[in-house]
Amino acid sequence: MAITEGHTQTRLAETDIDAVMALVAEAGWNQVAEDWRLMAGIGDAVVLRDAGGAVCASALALPYAAGFGWISMVLVAKASRRRGLATHLLADRVAWLKARGAVPILDATELGVPVYEQAGFTGGARLSRWQGVARPGKVRGDLRVAGPSDRAWIGALDAEVFGADRSRLIDDFLSRPGSTGLALDDSGFVIARRGRRATQLGPLVAASEPQAIALLDAALASLDGPVFFDLFDARGALEAHVRALGYERQRGFLRMSLGEMPDFDGNGRAMLIAGPEYG
Repeated sequence: MAITEGHTQTRLAETDIDAVMALVAEAGWNQVAEDWRLMAGIGDAVVLRDAGGAVCASALALPYAAGFGWISMVLVAKASRRRGLATHLLADRVAWLKARGAVPILDATELGVPVYEQAGFTGGARLSRWQGVARPGKVRGDLRVAGPSDRAWIGALDAEVFGADRSRLIDDFLSRPGSTGLALDDSGFVIARRGRRATQLGPLVAASEPQAIALLDAALASLDGPVFFDLFDARGALEAHVRALGYERQRGFLRMSLGEMPDFDGNGRAMLIAGPEYG
């Protein structure tokens, strides 16, 4: 499909993975190739190509069966910016989701909020990305490493809290080399997976903030190196604990919707999200 100034739009192909990972690296983001493959498999990922056929921009629409979908991975190469490509991709992904009866949702950076407001999006919950360095430590005895037999209830609990089934996403995260899932009493879990710059924690679901603190501490104690995680600002006790551990706030996000915002609080059980690209 022709766009403007010689750009064309195509669906992401396996042969484009290296090119979109170059966009991720240029932006300093944390996704890895496995994320692109998962997102493209669940949703619809597109790229823009310049007149020479090189990938210069990307975007993703990730539909969930509950009637909403995520827009993410809107990336434009520095050399191709200020040409309206991001605006085009946002409108294209909104139209793709609306055509399937899905309310468009996204987690906007603080700088991106005015842009999305102009497009008609309205704000909901606030989140923050935290970063720090984890060091190995002792894990509480009532916590366990999640095994294959735990995946069914973890997927069901995630669906209950998030409001849509994400079992394919959960299975993918837990199946990746180096990933770890920790469980607490079949009522809470956290997943740690490899990222480009740091280990990414999330989702983390727990019945209470004290349980969330126990799960987070256990996940951090199982790691050695840089860590990122995205925490709902409303979880004040968990945030205070994170600060006390010496973690620093990297940036904020505002969850925004173009239509009625679903309930992502899960009766207070949603603690860390899977990431702004997933929700």
